[in-house]
Amino acid sequence: MAVRDISVCISSLESDFALLHQAAALSEAWAAHLSCCAIGIQPAPAYSDGMIGTMEVVAAQFQAGEAEILKFRKDLHIHIKEKLPAIELRETRAFAAGIADVTSVYARYADILVTRMPEKSDTVRHGEIIEGGLFGGGRPVLVLPKDWKPAPLGARVLFAWDSSREASRAIHDALPLLAPGAEVCVTTVDAQIGWKKHGEAPGLDIAAHLARHGLRVTVRNEDSLGKPVGQRLADSANDFNADMIVMGAYRHSKLAQRLIGGPSHFLISGSPLPVFLSR
Repeated sequence: MAVRDISVCISSLESDFALLHQAAALSEAWAAHLSCCAIGIQPAPAYSDGMIGTMEVVAAQFQAGEAEILKFRKDLHIHIKEKLPAIELRETRAFAAGIADVTSVYARYADILVTRMPEKSDTVRHGEIIEGGLFGGGRPVLVLPKDWKPAPLGARVLFAWDSSREASRAIHDALPLLAPGAEVCVTTVDAQIGWKKHGEAPGLDIAAHLARHGLRVTVRNEDSLGKPVGQRLADSANDFNADMIVMGAYRHSKLAQRLIGGPSHFLISGSPLPVFLSR
């Protein structure tokens, strides 16, 4: 089944509309409808010494926040009207802590959520948009590097394979994005043999399955060599000249990922390629 609905969520914390152009290029390539949910971030009441601010302080915060939301909406309307008229625009408001919840609702009505790769400080909360799509929305998320130049995706793809449910789900969710007869590289890192793990030949079973879908499959069983798994996957994708990395996301809890990291956390924080995530 082809991709027919793409969703993008941005907030009034975001002043750069380049993500919309990246998503628009994908929607054109896939002949898909593109919708944008614009989330106006309302300021939460400030606390001082355990007490909420006076009514005057709260009112001033609200007015300042409202002014920022209105400016964001005005700029966004102008930008879309002049440069991206095909985008369907939807608008809502939320506190910053509710970005993931809002995203999860809008993601449910799309085949895929397209978002930006978070920067280290992530002041515009791209990480929460990703989590909202994956956890609350139950939809795959395509994470794009900020400087990614729109180009065809799905001709040469690296599948990060760890024999998990999440990895299997990601691969099958990504199949509609692949070009007919695409070249794919099934890559494992420090694969362990055993029927509960990778079987007797790591990567072989999933490779055979993908070949039956008409894909040209290569298997690479890599050693971590003391590097993070995410780094080894990025290196392998570069060696393969991949245009996209596909992987299962967040096998551990969100809290654990933030505390100890993980391959998906590593890649969405610094992959040079688009990363397709699903769980």
